[in-house]
Amino acid sequence: MLSQETFAAPMLAAPGEPHLACVLLLDTSGSMGGQPIDSLNRALYDFKNQVSMDEMAQKRVDIAIVEFNSTAQVVQHFTPISHMEPVTLKASGLTAMGAGVNLAIDMVKQRNEFYDQMGTPVFKPWIFMITDGSPTDDIEDAVRRVQEEEMKGEHGKLKFWALGVAGYDKNTLFRFFEGCRAKRVMELSDTDFTGIFRWMSESMVAISVSRVGDNVPMGDLPSNAHVVPSSW
Repeated sequence: MLSQETFAAPMLAAPGEPHLACVLLLDTSGSMGGQPIDSLNRALYDFKNQVSMDEMAQKRVDIAIVEFNSTAQVVQHFTPISHMEPVTLKASGLTAMGAGVNLAIDMVKQRNEFYDQMGTPVFKPWIFMITDGSPTDDIEDAVRRVQEEEMKGEHGKLKFWALGVAGYDKNTLFRFFEGCRAKRVMELSDTDFTGIFRWMSESMVAISVSRVGDNVPMGDLPSNAHVVPSSW
C-alpha cells in the first residue's frame, strides 16, 4: 500500500455531492508508438471536454491517469474532471501491467478514504485499463487484488475494465476476472479510441446523475469495440 505522501494534495469539487473516482490506466509501452499513442492523446483531450459539458459531472467525477511502460507512474493525480490537464503521452519501454494495476488500486482506495474523511458519498470507483500487449512483470498480486475488490460485498467495491487493442493477450485480461460475476474484457478492432472514450464519457455522465447504489445501464459500445465472451 502506498503512503498518503505518495500522492499530491487532493482536490475536491462540491464535497456534499456523491463522487465517482476513475483511474485511466494506460499502456504506453513501445508497441503503442505512432498512430495508437497519437489517437489515445486526442481521445483523452476530447474525453475531458465531453464530460465537462455536463454540470453534474463537473461536480461529481474525479479523474486520475496512470501510465505503465517499463515502470508505472502517475501522469495526472485525482482532480475534478473540469480541472483535468491536457497530457501528451509518449510510448517507450516494456509493459509493467502488474505495477500499473497495483498503483491504480492504491489510488482509488486512498481516494475513497479521502471521500470518507470528507463525509462525501461515493459511487463505485472505476479503473479503465487499455493495453496492447502481455505483461513483462509479475501480475499475481494485481490479479488477486482486483478479484478481491470485485467480490467484496454483494456488488463489489470496484469496477475494473480491460480494453485490449492489437497484440493484447486475452488470457491475461480474463485472469483479472476469474471467479468474478462480471467479465469486463473488451476488444478494439483498430486503434481509434474516439468512440470508446465517448462511450466512457457518456457512462460517467449517466452515473453522475444517478443515485449511489443505482444500477446504471451502460450505453451501446462504438462500432469498433465489443465485449469479448468469456467462452472464447
